[in-house]
Amino acid sequence: MKAAFWRFAHKRYHSKSMSSLTELAFFIWSLFFVMAYGAAILAGWQPSVLEAILGAALIGAPTAVGFAHRLIRLEALKGPDALYRKRLATSR
Repeated sequence: MKAAFWRFAHKRYHSKSMSSLTELAFFIWSLFFVMAYGAAILAGWQPSVLEAILGAALIGAPTAVGFAHRLIRLEALKGPDALYRKRLATSR
């Protein structure tokens, strides 16, 4: 799984500049839905199973993508060939 992640990161972000604004957008999206669902639960709302799954997806998916993007960006800051070296290190 790690090797596939770093292979994807190298293919997708090898020649692109990384922006922390992308991470910020994902985290703000997640924070919005955490606050919306949190306020509704505090107001006495009882979600159905489908609504709970939808809420988990609206919060969990953008958070996971934001953390993955952050991990890739921080690794890419180590040098121009850092993603390639990480890809090789995890494929062994």
